[in-house]
Amino acid sequence: MTAKRVLALAAVLAVSCASAMLAAHERDPETGSRAQGRLDRDLSRAAQRSDETSTRYAEERARIEQSAVREPDKAAEDLAKLDADFAKEQQKSAEDLGKIQEDFAKESTKEAEDAAEDAAEEVAELAERGDTGGSSGSSHLLRDLGQSEGAEHDEHGFPVRHGELVGVDLNPATVEAAQARGFRVIERQRLESLRREVIRISAPAGMTSRDAREVMRAIDPEAVIDLVHYYGLNLTAGAHGKRIKGGAPARRNSGALAVGVIDTAVHPHPGLGNSRLVAWRDGNQPGAPVAHGTAVASLIAGEGNATIYSANIFRGPASRPFTSADVIAQALEWTLAQGAPTINMSLAGPRNAILDRLIRDALASGHTIVAAAGNGGPTAPPAYPAAVPGVVAVTAVDKNLRIYRYANRGRYITVAAQGVDVVAANAPGGYARFTGTSFATPHVTGWLARCRSSGETAATCSERLRRSARDLGGNGFDETYGFGVID
Repeated sequence: MTAKRVLALAAVLAVSCASAMLAAHERDPETGSRAQGRLDRDLSRAAQRSDETSTRYAEERARIEQSAVREPDKAAEDLAKLDADFAKEQQKSAEDLGKIQEDFAKESTKEAEDAAEDAAEEVAELAERGDTGGSSGSSHLLRDLGQSEGAEHDEHGFPVRHGELVGVDLNPATVEAAQARGFRVIERQRLESLRREVIRISAPAGMTSRDAREVMRAIDPEAVIDLVHYYGLNLTAGAHGKRIKGGAPARRNSGALAVGVIDTAVHPHPGLGNSRLVAWRDGNQPGAPVAHGTAVASLIAGEGNATIYSANIFRGPASRPFTSADVIAQALEWTLAQGAPTINMSLAGPRNAILDRLIRDALASGHTIVAAAGNGGPTAPPAYPAAVPGVVAVTAVDKNLRIYRYANRGRYITVAAQGVDVVAANAPGGYARFTGTSFATPHVTGWLARCRSSGETAATCSERLRRSARDLGGNGFDETYGFGVID
């Protein structure tokens, strides 16, 4: 084979690689495709190897040709051997290219089948929830909460308690001025762990909560005061558990953990293993919902030998439980008083000035708070408390590391973990598969709780978490996966 012919073969292979990459992008333009990412990497490596081989060939041929004047016969033999070896390498490269394309076709087909199956499940889920799948992804999912208490709605459509406000450390002069305007103090509660006083205030008769808030802000523009927002589970509980046959999943890790869980109540279940469960007395009411909290607690129990401080904050029907900002504040105070350095909050909803202040206080006191990023969808606004600065916000991916379709996106996302079809305890008995950012959060909580158990600070453990994340999506941090997935 002549040198000209050999080099022509190399050129053909290079063009084939480029053409394959272009064709692949045309076939699968979705940048989130794992098959596409693998194809791009494999083709890039193949092209690099081909370039390196061609460069070595050209350099070696030039060296042999320089010696042809002195030893023409030997040079001819060396050139013939060089050309034959190069042709074999190029033929092998062409075969590798074919294999790469074949693997891509198989993986793309499998991804398409999985996506179709996921889409069918999501359609069924939306139908069950009575959701149109619109892009608002937040207030419309919670709008009916608190109906039994005659809820009003804030300017964004989120439900709030009728005729009531809540404040933190209000100036006595502010309270006195408000009372002169017809406001009434319902309750004062001292939060010793946070060194704060929470005060509930009712609005004058006939005044809406929103108007009452504006009056209070006019009395004292510096006051930390807000509406009493309602919160629900379905921004984070992306699917009802699907019962499965079989026993408990294998424990993922070992070590002693102390974790606060602000969620529904936890029902005794074999999936909790040897974990010690300590329940908040004020939230441990008869008839309290248990499904969500039990599943979350079992996932934390799988992360190590856990002491779980369970604070049920939900009331209402099991199919549609709800809570409110003042109850969350009380539960946060109790959880902090137990001394658990890490707190799991698998709930999401609107921003509230009172919760913002108290959560920032908890973070400043050295606690680690991990929260579900929310299931409002890619266009939904940030979900709280996950979006409070300093909170570790966890999003969900499936077993193939694809983002959960209804996971929130945004700059507040910290890391991802598997949260699609996760096996956890089913409160009525046995086990089930759950989907949602709620069910990704416990794994990250367990990771951080193990770090905290070694005596490290919240800041050190949060930094280690970010460094340990395996990058997904674009290079470095992005608004879909945060810093990457925690395996």
